[in-house]
Formats: sequence, structure tokens, C-alpha cells
Amino acid sequence: MDRRVIYCHGLPGSPEELSAFGAWTPRQHVHGLDRLGHHNGPYEENVLLAFDAIGVDEPVTLVGFSLGAMSAVRIAAERGPLVRKLILISPAAPLQLGNFLPVMAGRPVFEAAQAGDLALRLFTASQASLVALAPKLAVKTMFRASTDAELDLLASPRFVEVVVRGLRTCLGPRQAAYRGELHAYVRPWAHVLDDIRCETEIWSGSLDDWAPPAMSEALKERLGDRASLNVCPGLGHYSTLRTALSRLD
Repeated sequence: MDRRVIYCHGLPGSPEELSAFGAWTPRQHVHGLDRLGHHNGPYEENVLLAFDAIGVDEPVTLVGFSLGAMSAVRIAAERGPLVRKLILISPAAPLQLGNFLPVMAGRPVFEAAQAGDLALRLFTASQASLVALAPKLAVKTMFRASTDAELDLLASPRFVEVVVRGLRTCLGPRQAAYRGELHAYVRPWAHVLDDIRCETEIWSGSLDDWAPPAMSEALKERLGDRASLNVCPGLGHYSTLRTALSRLD
């Protein structure tokens, strides 16, 4: 089966992110990878199982958004012949590539993951309670320090609905898989980048406070001539996603 574009969603999030922007997204040829549905072993195995389950038999474009960049990179490295192009949007780079954590909006959750499973369980439990009791407040809390371009997205009921569903998915039935991926993210994984052989396109919002531009710059430096970097002036995390998705070929 030839899926032209395979999409790795962010965290918290779900494949439904593809429907968040309406006409901006060419969904007819984009397949959202439900990688959190495969949780029978280590994260590194789960993400490959999710990709293999699609049955791709022709090279595809692989897209990774935010924390989904780690999954896209892993697949591109391990299933190279099946990936013709890698697109990383607002990518969360390996923490070992720079001192990114102090300026990341998601710093508390990553520090909890670094502290161990108990700390992360307690943190996600508090998040789950907020989402259950006041989902719209949870969304506002996520975007409290965001740019105008990000806040404009909150005027869309569909966008808010998709964000809430992503939160409920990751903090509810898929919480174990969510925690497993967070633990994998805070461990060293920059070496996986060295196995990328395909063309790579990186998109970064100049005002992104979840995946700071320095992360995209570090990825570009590590990948060298294999990668190109597109910086979107005035855009943040999700607004860059909207722009990049609208330009998929």
C-alpha cells in the first residue's frame, strides 16, 4: 500500500491533528500514524511496529511534528528505503544537542520524565485531573505564553476540540504509551540522526516556545547537507504546523 505522506503527531496529541486546520491540510493523501496504539514493548520497537502495520511498499514522505519528530527520525533511520523525504515541523530535538530545556514551555513534564517514572506518573495524574475537570482551562494553560499567531488558533472551535482530544487520549487510555515516549525523549537519541540518508526539510517558527528555533538549528547542523531549514517569522508551534502542512506536495 502506497501512502503518500505518513504523519507522526505531537505529544500530547493524536492523528486527529490533521483535521485541526480545515482546508489548510491536504488530508486526502496524508495518513496519521497511530503509534500510541502499539504499546507492547519498548518505544523504539512500538513506533516501528506502527509504521510496519501500515503496509507501505513504496517510498513515502514522512512528517514529524513536535515530539513526533523523534518517531519520524527513528522510522527514517530504520526503514530508510521506504522513506523518500523527511519533514520535521516545529521539531523537538534531542536534549543532548543543546541547553534547550530552560526555555521550553514543556520544561516541567520533561524534568518529571528525567526524574523517573514515579515523578512522571504524579505529573501526568495532575494533568489528567485538570483536563477532566476543566478541559478549556487546560488548553488555555498550554497556550498561556504563546504568540498572537497561536492565540488566533484558539478562536477555532475545531482546533480547540482537537487539542482537547489529544490531551484526553494521552492522559487517558494511552497514558502508558505517552509516558513511555516521554521517557525515551529525555534519553540520548541524537545518534539516530546519523543514520538519516534521505532529503530532510525542517520547519521552525521564529517565536516557538515549545520547540525553540535553536532546536531546529541544531538539527540542521547535525544533519548537514542532508537538511534544509525554513524559518517562519512571527509563527509559533501550531501556526508553523498549519503553514507547513498547507505546503505539502
